[in-house]
Order: sequence, then C-alpha cells, then structure tokens
Amino acid sequence: MATIREMFHEIGNWHNKISVGSGVTRELLKQKIKSNASGEEIRDLLIKRLNKLEEHALGADKALNKLKGIIYDIIDPDTAKPKK
Repeated sequence: MATIREMFHEIGNWHNKISVGSGVTRELLKQKIKSNASGEEIRDLLIKRLNKLEEHALGADKALNKLKGIIYDIIDPDTAKPKK
C-alpha cells in the first residue's frame, strides 16, 4: 500500500499533467489557427488533446479516491478528529 505522502505526490503529478496538457493544447491550437489549418485538422487535434486531458483527470480522481479511503479510515471526515 502506498503511503499518504506518495498518494499526495501522485495526485500532484496528475494535476501537473492536466495543467501542462491544457497549456500545450492551447499553444498547439494557436499554431494551427495561425497556419490556417483545416477545420478537420483542428478538430482532430482537439479531440486527441481533450481525450488525454480527460485521461489525466480520471487518473487524479482515482488517486484521490484511494487517498480519501486511507484518510477516512484514520480521521473522521466530519470532525477532522482522529478515529478512536
């Protein structure tokens, strides 16, 4: 089982991929528009990049749910007090 530190690190990595991926997508789209790419080329780029961003978001969600399970076993989520 992963440590809580490792789980937070994993979630941070997924969110970093989302952040960088969205920036890369924006810049690629700008380049396509400047180069007068066809609508089909732009559509294909967007579909490919959005699929990747969705994959990263789902990865972050999965990691967060694992972390939540670990923490909720230790701390009451409603009171933030350790469980006895």
